[in-house]
Amino acid sequence: MGALRRHVHKLAYALIALALAFTFAAAIVSGFRLHHSAALERQTIRTQSLQSAVLEHRQAAAESAYRDLASHDAAEGRRLRTSYLMYLRAPSQNTMLLHEIETELTRQSSAIHAVNPAARRALFAGIAGAAAVVLLLGWLFEMERRAGRIDRDNAARARDLVRLRDEFVAVVSHELRTPMTSIIGYLELISEEDAGPLTPEQRAYLQVVQRSSDRLVELVDELLLVAEAGRGTLTLDLADVDAAALATEAVTAARPAADTRGIVLRGESDGPAPFRGDAKRLGQMLDNLVSNAIKFTPEGGRVNVRAGRVGGDVFFEVSDTGEGIPAEDREHLYDAFFRSRSANASAVPGTGLGLAITKAIVDAHGGTIELRCPPGEGTIFRVLLPAG
Repeated sequence: MGALRRHVHKLAYALIALALAFTFAAAIVSGFRLHHSAALERQTIRTQSLQSAVLEHRQAAAESAYRDLASHDAAEGRRLRTSYLMYLRAPSQNTMLLHEIETELTRQSSAIHAVNPAARRALFAGIAGAAAVVLLLGWLFEMERRAGRIDRDNAARARDLVRLRDEFVAVVSHELRTPMTSIIGYLELISEEDAGPLTPEQRAYLQVVQRSSDRLVELVDELLLVAEAGRGTLTLDLADVDAAALATEAVTAARPAADTRGIVLRGESDGPAPFRGDAKRLGQMLDNLVSNAIKFTPEGGRVNVRAGRVGGDVFFEVSDTGEGIPAEDREHLYDAFFRSRSANASAVPGTGLGLAITKAIVDAHGGTIELRCPPGEGTIFRVLLPAG
């Protein structure tokens, strides 16, 4: 099969080469014939100018027309020369010259009628050749696509672009971290009134700046975390933690947001579930899952957070009664900066980093994350982590 495909590709390339050669040849022939036709038409105009001057007895004009005619077509000048000289000696005796001029005009008309169709045929042949090249290139492209070469090339370019994007994000995030640390430090000094007392209005402004600065620091930290995960250098601070306690903390932290949106947020556990993990990263993982569930659940909906043991693992489960995640979006759900169509259509705020970070934290703990979207029942994220 592979040998046959190679022979078909060779045939396609050979046909394309032949079609190109035919197209170029037809274009050259067509151009030559069109040029020849134009030259004949211009010479016919010169011959007609000579005929008009002779008929109107304008000898000076006739001499000028003959010189112009002979300079462009010496053969025609030689054929008319004898009768032209007789005309110069006796301008009133112009019958022979006019007869020979009429003969030349007939010859030129016949030549034009022969050249023009040939030029059109060559032009149409060139167009047909160009169309054949396009069709053959389309055929070759389809064969390449089916063979997977084009898809692989596109995939390789996509990987390079993703790598460059991640490197750029990592560099920019690292450079932002230092000035943001300084900004937050000076904001704390101002809020403590080390530089003098603040009015209530100034303190309100300062709180807005502090909240925005804290959010920007969180975003920079998220970008750095994504960059670390992409390089495979995400480090964990392992210690004894309890899955049930982590779930309770996540529910407590998300309660204000749920109450604001009119969503019922509940936490459940099967009792203590100790294991070794990074409490900070796991808390971040749960915060991402719970905040996503709240954002995509309509008012009056429910979000449940469960934790416990199952076999030799611990599990975290976050479920909601939202509209679920479309099947076409699930493939890219854990890609950095990916936002689903529903998120964009509903203008749900977010950076598209939450699930990428969640997946990186789960992977660093040697666990798995599973998504289920039962029809009409919202979304369920289930995380399994080794307890040993």
